[in-house]
Amino acid sequence: MRGWTKLLWESVSLLISCVIAVPIYLVVVNSFKTQSEASDLGLSLPSVWEIWNNYSEVFVSAKIPQAVWNTTILTVISVFFIVIFCSLSAYFIQRKDNRVSKLIQSIIIAGLILPSSVITTYMLMFDLHLVRTYLGVILLYIAGNYAFLTYVYIGFFHSIPRELDEAAIIDGVKPYGLFWKIIFPLLKPVSASVLIIAFMTVWNDFTTPFYFLNTASRFTLSLTVYFFFGQHSSDWNLVFADLVIVSAPVILLYLFLQRYIVEGLTAGAVKS
Repeated sequence: MRGWTKLLWESVSLLISCVIAVPIYLVVVNSFKTQSEASDLGLSLPSVWEIWNNYSEVFVSAKIPQAVWNTTILTVISVFFIVIFCSLSAYFIQRKDNRVSKLIQSIIIAGLILPSSVITTYMLMFDLHLVRTYLGVILLYIAGNYAFLTYVYIGFFHSIPRELDEAAIIDGVKPYGLFWKIIFPLLKPVSASVLIIAFMTVWNDFTTPFYFLNTASRFTLSLTVYFFFGQHSSDWNLVFADLVIVSAPVILLYLFLQRYIVEGLTAGAVKS
């Protein structure tokens, strides 16, 4: 009976995987076709392979190098500070039991519950002279991801015994050294999870750059897809090529870190 149940679940999983894989395959294979072939949105291999022509035209007309530079700056800096701030906050909240830690935890819970407003956020950023600046967008990304990813870290800290902190302090390790030299290296699995979640959120985000960084010289990759589709709505081969370029870094990062992701998200869920 268990064998049939396992086979059934494997079949369902395979079916779901195929449902997800088909659209991805459609985008990739049609990015290799000519304009007339790609307009049919078929799944067949191209009769004429136009890989170089399609991707080179997209690189030039969509200004991909500039968009990659802008997106990389925003993503790398944002993800770096998200990992640092969230891990430090989670460590303080989980290890300390005082009014300050409880207050911070209440603020984080409010950040998870309360809805955000583009209008009020824009007015605040405008008054602070942070509209159309990298700094303003980076601060928004850090604030937008802080609450959820801090709780991801808190869940992982439950799997790290407090006795480890006490042993390090007895050995003469300073408070800052305790976190950076002892605790932080143990956060590798959850940090990989946080990194991929934050990276995907920032890299693929459309709304924040559209409202707060909407200048031609600072377009991100997600904005290039939007404006490129407006200019080449009938050139599906080029639109698909643009989508592949935008999606490739996230997919590669996920494949590189996938073995850490599940471990990082589930650690601390079961108390040992």
